[in-house]
This record gives sequence, C-alpha cells and structure tokens, in this order.
Amino acid sequence: MTLEEMRARLEAIETERRELHTSAGENALTDEQQTRWDALDTEETGLRSDVRAAETAAREAAEAETRSARVAESRARYGARMGSTDDPLGEPDALRGTFRGNPWDLNAVTRSLYQETPERGGADLAARAMAAVEHCRGVNDASKQRITQLLEGSDFTDDEEEGRSARKVAAQIIATSSPEYMRAWSKAFKTGMRNGHPDVEALAVLQRAASLTDAAGGYAVPLPVDPTLILNSDGTVSPIREIATNRTIVTDKLRSVNATAVTASYDLEAAEVSDDAPTYANRDIDMHMARAFIPHSIEIGMDYPNFTQDVAFLLATAKKDLENNKFVLGNGTTEPRGIVTALTGTAFELTSTTADTFAMADVYKVDDDLPENFADTASWIGNKKIFSAIRQAGGANLDDFWANAREGLPARLLDHPLYRTSAMDGVINATQENRVLVLGDFRFFWVVDRVGFSIELIPHLFHTGNNRPSGQRGVFAYWRNGSDSVLDRAFRMLNVT
Repeated sequence: MTLEEMRARLEAIETERRELHTSAGENALTDEQQTRWDALDTEETGLRSDVRAAETAAREAAEAETRSARVAESRARYGARMGSTDDPLGEPDALRGTFRGNPWDLNAVTRSLYQETPERGGADLAARAMAAVEHCRGVNDASKQRITQLLEGSDFTDDEEEGRSARKVAAQIIATSSPEYMRAWSKAFKTGMRNGHPDVEALAVLQRAASLTDAAGGYAVPLPVDPTLILNSDGTVSPIREIATNRTIVTDKLRSVNATAVTASYDLEAAEVSDDAPTYANRDIDMHMARAFIPHSIEIGMDYPNFTQDVAFLLATAKKDLENNKFVLGNGTTEPRGIVTALTGTAFELTSTTADTFAMADVYKVDDDLPENFADTASWIGNKKIFSAIRQAGGANLDDFWANAREGLPARLLDHPLYRTSAMDGVINATQENRVLVLGDFRFFWVVDRVGFSIELIPHLFHTGNNRPSGQRGVFAYWRNGSDSVLDRAFRMLNVT
C-alpha cells in the first residue's frame, strides 16, 4: 500500500467510525458495532505506524537527493568527477578521487587567490584546502580535525579582511601540504645542512610556492611539521591553548570587540524603557615574533641522518615551552599578553584573606566571586605545587571539593577542571605578590597565530673572535602570535600578598 493509499484508508476509517457513532446515538454500541469499532482502532494504529515510517523514509530520500544535487553542483564548479585511486599521494598528478587533476595545482591556486572574484576564488580555495588536508600524509587525525574546523569556520567569500585572511590561510595550507613541496623542503634542508647550498631543483619548487605562503623571506615548513597548525602526535597542546579560543590570521593584529553586560528589566504598562545599551570597547591582539636559532657543526649535518627530523621536533618543543610561559606571564608589549598580566591590577584580582597566607578559604572566595554565567565553563590554572598544597590542606575532607581525574579528563576542584601551569607562582614568598590561581572561562582568552612557521638555513657562521668561519651552520626559525583576555570579568585571580 502506497503512502497516499494509507492516508486515504485512514480517512475512510474515520468516516466509518463517525457513522457507527451516529447510528448508536445516545445508546451504547451493540456487540456487532463494538467489534467493528475495535477492529477499526486496531487497523488505524497499524496504519498510522506505517504512515510515520513511510513519511520518514520519503523525507530522508528527499534530503539525500537534495544533498546529492548540492554536492554535484558544488563539485561541478571545481571540475570534480567521481572516481577512485589506490594512492593519490604517491604521485600528485594521479589524484582523481575528489578533484580532477591536482588540488595542489599552484597555477589554479594563484588564479583563485589573486584573479578570481572572492566568491568564486574563495569557494575554490576552500574546496582545494579541504581535499589537501584530507589526503595529506603525515598529519594525525586530531590535527586534521583542527584544520578542518578552522576551514569550516572561515568565510572565504567575504570581500573584507576576514575573507582575505581566510583565503590566504587556505592557500598556505594547500601550498605546504603538497607532496612536491614536502619532498623539496626536506631535500633542500638536508642538502643545505650538508653542503651549505640547498638543492637547486628543490629550491625552485620552494620559491614557486613562496608567493602563496606567509614565509616573508624564509621557507614555510611543510604542513605535517608546522606547529602553528599541527597538534602533537598524542593530540595535546599547551594547557592554555587547550582551553583558550584559538584563531589564525594573516595580518599583524586581530581586533575584537567586548561589551559590558546588558541589564534587562520588567516595566509597567506604557512606561518608558530604560537605556540598557552596553559600553563597547576594542581589544587589539598584536602579533609578536618569536625566534629560535640552532647552530650545528658541518660534521653533524653530514653524519647525523635524522638531524632534520630532530631539528623539527626540537623547534616544536621550544615553541610549546615558550608559549606555556608567555600565555601566562607575557608582558603584552614585546610578547603575547599572558592571562596573569591581563588581570594584574584589575578589579578581578582578589587578595588573600590573611597576608602572605594561602588558605582554603581563599579558594572558596575566588570561586564565589566568579559570576554564575561564567561558572559552568570555568577552569582553574595553577602551579602543581599549589594544587598539591590544596590537596594536603583538604586532609580527610578532600573529597568535599576535589575530584580525581577519570581517564582522559582533568581533575576537578570545586567542580571546575584544573590545568597545571608551571609559569604560575608555586611558592608563597612573604611581602611579595604571589599570583597562584586563576579561575575563569578561558573561551574569553584568545590565542592568535599568524599562519606559518618559517625556517632559514644560514650556510656559514662566523666566529666572534676574528670574524672568520667557524665550520658551523645555523637553523633560524621564526613565527608570530599573540594572546590576551578579551573579557576580563570572565576571570578571577588570587594574589596571596
């Protein structure tokens, strides 16, 4: 029975049941009428169940058809066709699964970035970047998910700064994720460390891609080893990055706008409404350059087969260690503004109840002072030594405020997750400022990366004695980022002083 036939039958059942009711009038149904009424009820129940199932199936089929048509239309714009390939990355030109030709076609990327309209060029760059990330070798699943979320949250067709930044980020992802670029970068890096001069053919590939990246003179590292986009192999990042809002841009600053709270009210009938307009303020997050330099002897470059990989690992570790400190204590002038710096001297810095004494009452005071609208998503950060002191002070009552971590989850203090941050004060020094705990909604602490992590090879270093070569080469790496609180009232900081 078709859906239309079932609906028609339901109408017929309703008509027959109405006739039975009219026929009986004020009297009870006869046995024959009651039997027929029960049969109609049973049939109606089964039919309504079948109708719901048929309607659900029809709706899902229509949605699938709509999605299929939308995907076909979208892919047609990029020249895609259905197909498959055993190993699309083994030979870039063999990629046919999601793109006709090669999503890493730099000529097409250049046209989309510089010549096409924002709508057409942005859509093409977005599709190419998504395909490149999906098929890029050496990128773990957590990083692919992070980059995909970055792309999905960007407006590539916007004609203003946001759109231009999004298109530039997509172009950099495409350029640095191609197999040719990864092979060329690795080859140039290795030959440069061995001979002092990168391989000419490899250098040509890097130079061709340079116009699409943000390397500014150096060569952007390949996507699989770019610490501005890639998470560690275990999916972890610095504690602050893990709970903060992370943004990626291609400009020298990110402008955010914050506002005071709006207070609503109930008013009398026909009474004039109060002026509840919030106060707006800009908060610019400037980009600051971080640098790392690794000198090494010519012999190491010649004899150490895994030196390239180890250098990349060491640089990523150095970046993480630096940021762990600066996202907490950075001065905001020549380096990112840390959360402690942002809250110092504000009304949201609370002092200890007793001078130079850290007590559980202070922990409760910080928790009580945080507004309720930030409490549900708030987290603690503090030094491991401070958290140990809290646990020791709890004694037999520890379970009243401390919950040990379950697998994969942080421990909780007063029902807020806690994150250990070594940059926070861990010892109470008398007569000094001891900022030991921060509680707040870290969605309002922003970490902003300027896309790209660049490395330059210095073929010869000169000794400081007589300025003659020392038989050393150097690896110079640099990147830019910034951080700041965009809403200070979402945090509370405890200063034991």
